[in-house]
Amino acid sequence: MHIFTMGYVDFSMEMPLFQPYESEWITFGVFFVFIFFLIGIAEFVRSKLKWGPEASRKMVHVIVGIMVACCPLIFRSNIQPITLAAIFIVVNAAALNIDAFKGMHDTQRKTFGTVYFPIAFLILAAFFWEKPITLILSMLVMTFADTLASFVGEHEKRPLKFRLWEDEKSLQGSAAMFLSTTLIIYVGTDFFAWFFDAAFFLPLEVLIGCAAFTGMAATLAEAASNKGSDNFSVPLVTAISYEIYLINYTHGTLPALLLWMVGSAAIFFLAHKLRSLNGGGTATAFVMGIFIFGTGGVQWIAPILAFFILSSLLSKLGKKSAETTQKSSNRDVLQVLANGGIPMIIAIVNFFQPFDLAYIMFLGAISAATADTWATEIGFFSKKDPRHILNFKTVIKGTSGGVTLLGFVGSIFGAGVIALIGRAVTGGAVSVEWILVAGFVGSFVDSVLGGSIQAKFTCSACGKETEKRMHCQMHTSHLKGFKWLDNDGVNFVNTIVGVVIIYILI
Repeated sequence: MHIFTMGYVDFSMEMPLFQPYESEWITFGVFFVFIFFLIGIAEFVRSKLKWGPEASRKMVHVIVGIMVACCPLIFRSNIQPITLAAIFIVVNAAALNIDAFKGMHDTQRKTFGTVYFPIAFLILAAFFWEKPITLILSMLVMTFADTLASFVGEHEKRPLKFRLWEDEKSLQGSAAMFLSTTLIIYVGTDFFAWFFDAAFFLPLEVLIGCAAFTGMAATLAEAASNKGSDNFSVPLVTAISYEIYLINYTHGTLPALLLWMVGSAAIFFLAHKLRSLNGGGTATAFVMGIFIFGTGGVQWIAPILAFFILSSLLSKLGKKSAETTQKSSNRDVLQVLANGGIPMIIAIVNFFQPFDLAYIMFLGAISAATADTWATEIGFFSKKDPRHILNFKTVIKGTSGGVTLLGFVGSIFGAGVIALIGRAVTGGAVSVEWILVAGFVGSFVDSVLGGSIQAKFTCSACGKETEKRMHCQMHTSHLKGFKWLDNDGVNFVNTIVGVVIIYILI
C-alpha cells in the first residue's frame, strides 16, 4: 500500500510549508528577482561558453520549472504565482519579439514555448492551487520529462522520426518522455503524500496504473505539438489526466474508464486507417475522448462519439475529391480541437466545479458542430450548386459561405440527432428544441463568417484560391479576410455560438 492524497483532501499541516517573509509580496519580489538573476547567469554562461541555443534554453527551462514548481510550498495565496505568470507572459512575448534574452529564446527552430510555459502555469495556479500535489507534479513533468525527451531525440544517432503535427519527434524521445513522466508521477505521488503527511493509502497497482496512464497522456501531448505548444499542453494534460484517473478510482468508475480507453484506441486507430483522422488528429481525439469519458461517462461521450462516427461516414459516402472541395475529411489536430475543444472544456470544468447548464451547453456545442458538418456533407448531394449566403452568387461545392436548401435540411437533421441522443441518455431530461436552435444558429453563423471575414489564400504554384495555408505542398499567400481566422477558427466560433444560444434561451 502506498500513501496518497487527492488534491482536495485537507492536509494535516498548514500550507505553505515555508514562508520566508511575513508579507507574501516581499517573498514575491525576492522570488521574482532571483528568477531573473538565474536567467542572467544562464545568459552570461551562454555567451562566455558559446553554448548552442538549445542547450542554454534547456538550462533556463529547468531552472524556471523548478522555481515555479516550488510556488505552492512558499505562497499561501495563488495571487502572487498568477501575477508572476502574467508578468512572464508579457516579458517573454516582448523578448521574443525583440530577440532579447537569447538564453531563453534562441533556438534552432521557431518556437513560442517560452510564452506557452507561463500561460500553462497561470492556468494551473488559477484552477489547481488547492491541489498542490497535482500542480507540482505537472510542472515537474514539464520541467524534466519534456527536457529529457528533447535531449534524447536530439542525441540519438539513429532516431526513428515521425510527425503528428508540425514538430518532428522521435520514437526514442517519446519513449523517454513516457518513462520519465511515469517515474515522476510514481515517485512524486508517494513522496509528496509523505511530505504533506497525508493519510490516504493507494494500492501499488493503482499507483502504477496512474503513473502509466498519466505518462501516456503526457507523451501524446508532447508528440502532437507545434512550435513549442507542448509547453502548454503537457502540464495541463498531465494535471487533468492525473486527477481524472484518481478521482475515477475513488468513485469506483476506474474499470469503465480503462475499458473505454482500450475501446477508443481501437475506434480511433480504425478511423486513422480509414483516413478520417491523420496521426495528430488520432492522438488528439484519443486524449479528448479519455477526458470527456473520464469526466462524464457514457452520457457525455455518446453525443460527441456519434458526431464523429456519423460525420465521418457521411464524408466517405460523399466521395468528395480535391477538385470539388477545399476541405479534407482527414481531420488533423486543429480540426479535432475546433469541433471538440469547447465540449471538452465544458466537460472538464463541470467535473471539477459542477454547474446546472453544463450538459445542455455541452450538447449545444456538439449540435452546432454537427449541424455545420452535416450541412456541408448532405448539401454536397444537392443537384444544384450552392449559393453564397451573403450575395447569393453561385459558388463551387465546399466553399465556405456556400449554402443549399438540402444543406439547411442537413443542418437541422444533424442538430436533431444530437438532441435526440442527449434526450435518450438523460431519460428525457433534455429539451430537443433548444438543442435544435443552438445547432442551426451556430451553423448559420459559421456560414456567414466563412463567407465574409474568414481568411482566403492564393496558391503560388497553381494559382487557385484556397482556404488552406498549405497548397501544392507550398505555403500560400494571404488574399483576403482576417489572416488569423481560418476555417478551423470559424468552426471553433461555431461551437461557442451553440453554447451562447443555450445560455440565452434557458
